[in-house]
Amino acid sequence: MKTFKLVALQFADKHDKPQPVTLLDGLIINKEDGENHWVLEALLDKEYEVMFQRLMMNKETFKVYATISKKSNDPATLSAVVTHITTIGNRISVLMDGLLTERRTNMSEIVLADLIEKGLSGPQLLTQFRLHLQDKKTTRPSAQ
Repeated sequence: MKTFKLVALQFADKHDKPQPVTLLDGLIINKEDGENHWVLEALLDKEYEVMFQRLMMNKETFKVYATISKKSNDPATLSAVVTHITTIGNRISVLMDGLLTERRTNMSEIVLADLIEKGLSGPQLLTQFRLHLQDKKTTRPSAQ
């Protein structure tokens, strides 16, 4: 098994758009089982507890985007289930089992589609797209 730093975490909403979660700390473990199984642990504010409790109780599978090692890396897409939640003061530790579904998510396409959906076109679209790409070099953009 190999362990890596989890530096950003996003979940797909009902429209399959990445929605960021404020990640306080985290790690991701490649089980190296030949089946692309990974274990994720995310330390989050307690505000996310209800959402994760619901996912765990319903044994729901959901899409998660995990950025590993550096925020400038493209996120890996996993299909995950919540297996355990531990309360640590005003924070929660969420343990998830995931199956790697895509090695790379084309965030550029997601950002571009979102900007077009917001009605941008021409020079305004190009300007906003460039800003999102520039932001990627310093922070992990969500498709806003």
